[in-house]
Amino acid sequence: MSELPFDPIEMMRQHPEKMRIPGGLLTKQGPQDYVGCIPAITGTLFFTNAHLPEVREAICACFDEYEAVAKAHLTWLWREEPPEGPDKFAYAKAPPMRAMVKRMKENDLLAFTYTSGEQPHDAGEWEFDVSGMRGWEAKMIVRGTSALRFSLPLLFVEENPTAFQAMFVSFAKRLNALHGYGGHGLVLSAVRLSDNQPFEAFLADKLNGLDVGNPVAGATHAHEGIKTVSWLTAVNYEKVEKVGGLTVLRSELPMDWFALYDYGAGLVIQAGPTPEAAPTDHLRPARLVLPNMLLKEVRAPMVSLHYGSKEGEPRLNGWAAEQWLKRFDIDDAELMAYKTKLLDEPKLTETTTLPDCL
Repeated sequence: MSELPFDPIEMMRQHPEKMRIPGGLLTKQGPQDYVGCIPAITGTLFFTNAHLPEVREAICACFDEYEAVAKAHLTWLWREEPPEGPDKFAYAKAPPMRAMVKRMKENDLLAFTYTSGEQPHDAGEWEFDVSGMRGWEAKMIVRGTSALRFSLPLLFVEENPTAFQAMFVSFAKRLNALHGYGGHGLVLSAVRLSDNQPFEAFLADKLNGLDVGNPVAGATHAHEGIKTVSWLTAVNYEKVEKVGGLTVLRSELPMDWFALYDYGAGLVIQAGPTPEAAPTDHLRPARLVLPNMLLKEVRAPMVSLHYGSKEGEPRLNGWAAEQWLKRFDIDDAELMAYKTKLLDEPKLTETTTLPDCL
């Protein structure tokens, strides 16, 4: 079930535009005639109070910013449990997000997924997905948080080396994000998640730098701490203080390799000039190991990633999910070796760093 007719790592490196994975590839039914998932650079942010008018306006402002770049590529809009109207629109015929949001009540589920797939169920490398908790859910703190995830194509990020960072920091500021992360990920079919999680699990076994799990699942435990570190990692100031404050961050994360951006409610840490896939057959990159060890104290104790396995197909849940959380953990005795290893890793450059870093 894990044998493929191609090397996904080499294809991602050399031909990312060809990495359109057939749906259901590692399920019992076998590959289907639609795009099940596609690699992209993805950013996920967890936040609260999505039932309040000012936060809903912030979500709309985030989409305005995303749409300004992605408009020509978007094709479909999916809505979950819309209070009125259909759950699917062709993007060109969809009402503006702000108009739909203004008609919603506090206890309506705010859930929009804009995609760029050719067919409604195809995954596309341009995607904007937000799931905002209902008012009554938001008032029950134990139920998790709201989440926003956006993606940009690999080649777009390569050709626009600060576009992703700028958008991620901007969204974090608008949403007063609790925390979040951004880097390599797979965009799965918005309406066929379960059938495509097995390939995500397979690829995660090859790439430590790959994000795993959909934002709604990640939000389940987001109130308990951060999910992971990545190329970009957002942490609010409460968590920054728990790990020793800004002075400790600057001391442990040297500025030649790590940039710090203030987003009002917290900091975004950029680790290195470009996203790191971190193949599992290589030594783990120090620029991910070091922030992981620094922020380990504020990591959520558990995480929800995938649905349960139906036919023995690969999934990340239970013990496997716990191991994924710990994939950048090392013994304290190894820290100095990784600090030395950092010296040989790519440094930040002026063209890959936002101008307003701390």
